[in-house]
Amino acid sequence: MACWLTVLAAQFVAVSVLHAAPAKPTEGERIITDPAIQSAEGQRIAAEVRTLAPKASGTNSAVLRVFDARRKVRAEIPVSIRTTLGNDQWQTDYVSSDGLRFRVTRSPTAPSRYETGRADGPLQPAGNLLVPFSGSDFWLVDLGLDFFHWPEQRLVKKEQRRSETCFVLESVTAKPVPGGYSRVKTWLEEKSLGIVAAEAYDAQGKLLKEFQPKTFKKVDGQWRLKEMEIRNEQTDTRTSLIFDVEVQ
Repeated sequence: MACWLTVLAAQFVAVSVLHAAPAKPTEGERIITDPAIQSAEGQRIAAEVRTLAPKASGTNSAVLRVFDARRKVRAEIPVSIRTTLGNDQWQTDYVSSDGLRFRVTRSPTAPSRYETGRADGPLQPAGNLLVPFSGSDFWLVDLGLDFFHWPEQRLVKKEQRRSETCFVLESVTAKPVPGGYSRVKTWLEEKSLGIVAAEAYDAQGKLLKEFQPKTFKKVDGQWRLKEMEIRNEQTDTRTSLIFDVEVQ
């Protein structure tokens, strides 16, 4: 499901009627049943999504607000997010206020590379991609959108989601990491391929996580992501990522 935090935020589309009643998920639904079309179109769309790099290097600040199962705020963690563009790849450093640093290096042609360490020290390749970022519901693997590189990509239908016409892409892996995702369903706005919502399922096919943008703010005439949320269905916890954006 570009990157789940700032790089990812660039891929989340600003829905035009965000504060209106959400459209029914099945409105305007067109199911695709031909397996050959599902696969061909799925591979095409996933390949296009993989090329969606940030437009420029830069640094953002944000706050991770972590809620427990009773909807009480368990923690608020300031985060600095720095994206650096290279010739054929880009990397993003996520640094929490307690000095934890996650680095994700992304490319259109290869799965993401992950490193972890301290803000003021060397980084090491990550051995566990399911480690939470600063105790939140964001796992390290959530920051790299590797599922768009999985071999099986299927366009299963087109439908309205949050008042946007969306491709519904299913990414499937035959060998899920234990405790990780086996299938990810992503709603991609048809024209921009921005992520409108996503659902991740475990190896038993049960819903594990949901991702969605929550609020946008208009800055210099353009809509920018202000808050996105990830919810763990199985632990009944959630984390909001609130970006520091100047409100017009």
